[in-house]
Amino acid sequence: MQPEKAKRLRLKNELQKVGTSFSAIARELGVTHSTVLAVSNSKGVSARVQQAIAYKLGVAPSELWPDRYPENGKEPS
Repeated sequence: MQPEKAKRLRLKNELQKVGTSFSAIARELGVTHSTVLAVSNSKGVSARVQQAIAYKLGVAPSELWPDRYPENGKEPS
C-alpha cells in the first residue's frame, strides 16, 4: 500500500473513533471533500484543513505532517 493511502486510511479511522469524518470537516470548513482528501493524502497543502484534522484528533498538525512543520511545529513562511 502506498504511504499516502495508508496515512489517509489511518486518519480516516482515527476521525471515525472521535465521531467525525473527512466529509464533516469539509462541510465545517466550506471546502470540497476532495480538498480534505488531498490534504490527508499529503497531495494538497492547506494549513486550515491540516489544523482542522489535527484539532479533531487532539494533536498538533506537526504530529501528522512533520515534513510540513519542521521547526517548533510552526508552518513554514
